[in-house]
Amino acid sequence: MDSIRSFVDAVNAFGERLAAVHWGFLVAAAALGIVNLALRSRGWQNILRAAFPGERIRYRSAFGAYCAGVGVNAVLPARAGDLMKMFLMRRSVPHAGYATLTGTLVCETIVDMIIASTLLGWALAFGILPGVRLPDLPAFDLSLALRHPFWALAIAGVVAILFVMLGRRVRRFWHEFGRGLVILTTPLRYLRSVVSYQVAGWGCRVGAAACFLLAFGIPASITAALTVQVAGSLGGLFPATPGGLGPKQALLVVMLAGEAGRTDVLAFSAGMELTLIVVNAVLGLTCLALMLRHMRFMRAIREARGDRGNAAPEGR
Repeated sequence: MDSIRSFVDAVNAFGERLAAVHWGFLVAAAALGIVNLALRSRGWQNILRAAFPGERIRYRSAFGAYCAGVGVNAVLPARAGDLMKMFLMRRSVPHAGYATLTGTLVCETIVDMIIASTLLGWALAFGILPGVRLPDLPAFDLSLALRHPFWALAIAGVVAILFVMLGRRVRRFWHEFGRGLVILTTPLRYLRSVVSYQVAGWGCRVGAAACFLLAFGIPASITAALTVQVAGSLGGLFPATPGGLGPKQALLVVMLAGEAGRTDVLAFSAGMELTLIVVNAVLGLTCLALMLRHMRFMRAIREARGDRGNAAPEGR
């Protein structure tokens, strides 16, 4: 409930301060966000090329699928956009299996996990979360899992048992899944063609956070910009809401308490999230329409789910 109230308060605060927004910085932040997507999709393209060496992986296909997935994630919870990324890429590479495509998406997040974990350690070590223990974070989805570790481990155990019971099908799945990680077997290629783009993308994300802070009149120190990234990573860890709305606002109120007043932080957090949602949704739905040649959003979701359900199981 604290997360939900924080989001509602943030929207109200944003509405009250809309006239004071510095639109130039807001546009710059949105532009940096798009550059980040362009860089990340280039890294994903290189992962796909390694996974499917005999296929022609076009950058426009990888960029379109990646942006479409981000756009879907902006409006739907539970990372439904990841399914959309795989569905659209299968249209460009018909022989690509979902298990291998899943592996490529996992490979694409390795740098994110390392950087996000490092930033979280920095935030805890330097008191960015003053007086807050991990189970007490004001993010309902994250704190729920941390407050009930027994049930979280029990669920993980049930999933593991199901994998063991499925036997050969699971082994075949992991074999296909591993193809998506094959670029990791050539570390220099991975560093050059994936890590370099993703690190540059993180630079754009930090720069965008600084521009958002300036747009709402909050001092844009490197500490504040990095704090925004920590809140974003924690808020989206368990995607129970589209884009982590609610948990992010609650976290930012705690983490930026020393930078500005609560109302200013709420206005900033709502303005940043609403801007990102609009930009990502418009860009993503445009890419979706161009790749599918229609503008029916729910039809595209049904097509993606149907394609995955009808795809021949890779364990047969």
